[in-house]
Amino acid sequence: MVALGSILLVTSSNWLSVYLAIELPTLSLFILAAQKGGSGHSAESGLKYFVLGALSSGLFLFGCALLCGLTGGASIPCIDLVLNQGANQMLDSSALVGISPDPSGVMTPIGSLLITVALLFKLSAAPFHMWAPDVYDGAPTTTTALLAIVPKVGIFSILVSIGPVVNILLICAIFSMIVGAIGALNQTKIKRLLAYSGIGHMGFVLWGIEIGSFESIQASLIYMVLYVTMSICIFAIILALGVIKNLIVEFSGLSRREPALAITLALTLLSTAGIPPLVGFLGKWLVLLSGVVYQYYLVSILAVVCSVIAGVYYVRVVKIIYFQADSSLLIGLKTLKKENRINLRKSLLIGASLYLIGFTIVSPNLLLQLAHWATVGLF
Repeated sequence: MVALGSILLVTSSNWLSVYLAIELPTLSLFILAAQKGGSGHSAESGLKYFVLGALSSGLFLFGCALLCGLTGGASIPCIDLVLNQGANQMLDSSALVGISPDPSGVMTPIGSLLITVALLFKLSAAPFHMWAPDVYDGAPTTTTALLAIVPKVGIFSILVSIGPVVNILLICAIFSMIVGAIGALNQTKIKRLLAYSGIGHMGFVLWGIEIGSFESIQASLIYMVLYVTMSICIFAIILALGVIKNLIVEFSGLSRREPALAITLALTLLSTAGIPPLVGFLGKWLVLLSGVVYQYYLVSILAVVCSVIAGVYYVRVVKIIYFQADSSLLIGLKTLKKENRINLRKSLLIGASLYLIGFTIVSPNLLLQLAHWATVGLF
């Protein structure tokens, strides 16, 4: 149901189908987040996701009602036409004394703003991120992986269709970079750390959409593809290891127990941090290049600073993997735990995602060409 909703969201062309495609995975993820029987933490995460999801759905429907009432239709392509007409009407009316502007010139951006805010809730972008760390931590790891990966691709396409609205994407991009960099510094649980990491990465994606050029949207799409690929690899490794309490210190001594998984996880985390010459650096460099070309100098400096700060907690996890010995408590827990064998499906998932990461490092031309074709289809 989650995958079907995301596929329908990408192919939707009117607001009714967009709403149904968003709610289909939302209801499924609410059930999956609360399915851990006997766990109050899981029930709490499911309830938080349900309540805030209902709030964002209400904002989305209200915005759709405004847009559909003003355009006379539910088709997404009508928005750009009406936005341009409303802007022209406001300019023409302001030039004439005593003539008030057409209300559609004011109400249409409000409708787009409400829809954008609702989508930013689903994207867990700051300052609409308050649900993400708690839901990621309380939900089962498989559900957390779905929350972190699947819904964001479809929502990206809808945000590109709407375009930047009254600089809301730029504001959220800046907040997301700051919150994602600082919020994860004191985290002790891996899923909460990945929640703040995702918030920071969404800041870069939103920044590219806010710039609005063909090159910046292509850079955001490349960044999104790389983020999804690296997230799949990280969550597959977490599931394969079967961590007990989802603590970061549970990865201590991994290099001696599972050297192949240790090097894979370390390379993926360093790539997520954007350390050259790994693929994460390619995504950040393309978005930063678009920002510099279009004179977003202060935001570019802030993005670099936040990337450096965020690199600290990725390197800290790598340090724990290779240079920290197991504590006595963790040794006791691992002794009582049944040995977790890595099955074929997890091995194939880890291997495929690692292959894509490695292939992109060696030859990024294929990804760049595919992103170019996909961006042409978005315009």
